[in-house]
Amino acid sequence: MKVRFYITKQKNPYSTIHLRFWHGRKYDFKTSTELVVKYEDWNNEKEVVRNKVTAKDKDFINNTLANLRQYIIENFNTEYNSGLPISKMWLKNKVSVFFNRVDESKPEQTYYTDWVTKFIETASKRLYKGKPISQSTLKKYVTTRNYLVMYEEYKKTKLLHQDITMNFYYDFVDYCKTIQKVNLNTIGTYIGKIKFFCGQIALEGLPISNHYKNSEFMGLSEQTEDIYLTIKEIETIYNLDLSTNPRLDNVRDLFIIGLNTGLRVSDFMRLDLTHIKDDTIRIKAQKTGKIAEIPINNHIEQTLAKRNGNLPKAISEQKFNEYIKELGKLAGLTQQVQGAKINKETKRKEKGTYPKYELITSHICRRSFATNLYGQIPTPVIMSITGHATETQFLTYIKKTNAENAEVLRNFYKKSMKEKGLKPMLKIIK
Repeated sequence: MKVRFYITKQKNPYSTIHLRFWHGRKYDFKTSTELVVKYEDWNNEKEVVRNKVTAKDKDFINNTLANLRQYIIENFNTEYNSGLPISKMWLKNKVSVFFNRVDESKPEQTYYTDWVTKFIETASKRLYKGKPISQSTLKKYVTTRNYLVMYEEYKKTKLLHQDITMNFYYDFVDYCKTIQKVNLNTIGTYIGKIKFFCGQIALEGLPISNHYKNSEFMGLSEQTEDIYLTIKEIETIYNLDLSTNPRLDNVRDLFIIGLNTGLRVSDFMRLDLTHIKDDTIRIKAQKTGKIAEIPINNHIEQTLAKRNGNLPKAISEQKFNEYIKELGKLAGLTQQVQGAKINKETKRKEKGTYPKYELITSHICRRSFATNLYGQIPTPVIMSITGHATETQFLTYIKKTNAENAEVLRNFYKKSMKEKGLKPMLKIIK
């Protein structure tokens, strides 16, 4: 391995000092240091400015070049053996960083969060898996970028591309957990986006540590305390007399449609009569682009009939989440359950024991739909509506307890024995 400094003769008396780095036959790159020296003052053999009285900046230039040589060698040893791709761009970037010199017109080539910001700004022109980037995905990009910026402010640093290492991973996760009080599942989302960004940076040929490929550089997760509404609870809400409260009557009808279709709130809020043909709702999911077809059940049929064939009026998701808590309280869902809800002061989700109605949000529609049908109809049928890609994802999503699963199996046994004409199982007497 060698780092050499040299100049080329110019027509004017000053020449720029260039750097050549090579290591074996694989690496041989050149770049400019942008330091300038008089041609007659340069000692090409010793690669230093001659000790002349007229060369007043000789000590500064010679010391700087010595430090730069050491800096390049040390970084090569560290980053090459960490799997970082070494290229001409790597060398150019190292020299820029050494001199604290960044192309103001292209900071994204050096700084990680600047690259992420640029990526977000051009997201509308990009494709992900052959499709335009969705608004929900873009929102996750923005949130991840915001937490990276807050991390930089907290650490009083500016992240370079090559700073995204395992040490950064451990530090960033700890910052999110202890300082920002973010739950593990949300941190896992941020890590997933950071890994994605690193992959894109590598594709552009910019210097980036390959630590993001390490199996330890992974998204975190924890068991969530999500709730669902049972069939009995849904019936109670459906049967509420809200004739004197048009606002909650409209919200209840929207809620019933969501609970009986398994659609996301972004989809059932934009339902119109063009999505309904005969006894089936057919709509393209806004998030995934997949077509969902859901037969209309009695609850939806009666809701439409009550409104002379029309759908309830759509409202904002924020108001919907607020109003369905009122419905839950009116329906008597006051039992204390484990869960998590947003603390209005800290704006963070906090685990605890709360009245069930306080934990109701729009997402309970899909979860209740999937959980109540599980074990009643084939799982692939439910998944075709909810959009889960694998049964593992689906089983993690639904909220059947062990006791409820045992009851499903018990009923299956009873039905099977009845069909075979067998007597009920004898109770075991202790």
